[in-house]
Amino acid sequence: MALQDKRLFLLDMDGTIYLSEQLFDGTIDFLNYVKRIGGRYLFLTNNSSRGTDAYIAKMKRLGIEAFPEDFLTSADAAVDYFRQNPSEGNIYVCGTESLKGQLRAAGLPVAASADDRVSTVLLGYDTELTYQKLEDCCILLGRGADYIATHPDMVCPTWYGSAPDCGSFIEMLFTATGRRPKVIGKPQPEMVRLALARTGMRAEDACLIGDRVYTDIACGVNAGIDAVFLLSGEGVMADIEKYNVHPSYVFQNIRAFLTELEKGEAV
Repeated sequence: MALQDKRLFLLDMDGTIYLSEQLFDGTIDFLNYVKRIGGRYLFLTNNSSRGTDAYIAKMKRLGIEAFPEDFLTSADAAVDYFRQNPSEGNIYVCGTESLKGQLRAAGLPVAASADDRVSTVLLGYDTELTYQKLEDCCILLGRGADYIATHPDMVCPTWYGSAPDCGSFIEMLFTATGRRPKVIGKPQPEMVRLALARTGMRAEDACLIGDRVYTDIACGVNAGIDAVFLLSGEGVMADIEKYNVHPSYVFQNIRAFLTELEKGEAV
């Protein structure tokens, strides 16, 4: 299917439509284009540190009206995973209180402490990280607990550069324990599958747009949909060969992508 015929746009956020509190030129015009053609967009993020309410508030600050059904996060993917693969005991969450709250709201058994009948460790992007949490993870992983991570992003883009993300925590715990987790979010295909199920659209109707080759673009490839690589965030062209993951399309930014899409309207 031609790019101009796409109707479902799965958008990464940080580095794709904004950076920190700076909305990229073309973002609002792009969202208006999707509405104009009768399409649908969903915001997909690996950031598990905060819930949908926080993203809605951020979008409002940036001038975008958004609703809970517009978002899919790695926390949503983790909830779906645990519903399909119930934990035998409680889940120790090395993550924010927001992530714990999302799991509890979904009826999942979140451990109150490392001594609370834990059978699974869930590692997320923890902006409230403490050394005690890392030590708890080491103890539990040493005892053989199942090990899940919300996503493998190495860094989180910020206005000042990069900060350690969940992938950096994964490497730290690997150094200490020799164990690696099962990853749930991008680049795994689950979030795309959830998006297709939510919207009722076909894979050929969809494309995933993001700035990281090893997560965003790989997710699209793994899910069998077109992937659009934007050079406005973390990723650079050399990443394509570095990770041996090949996007369907490459554009400088969301504005350049929109310009290509709008060529179809002139036909």
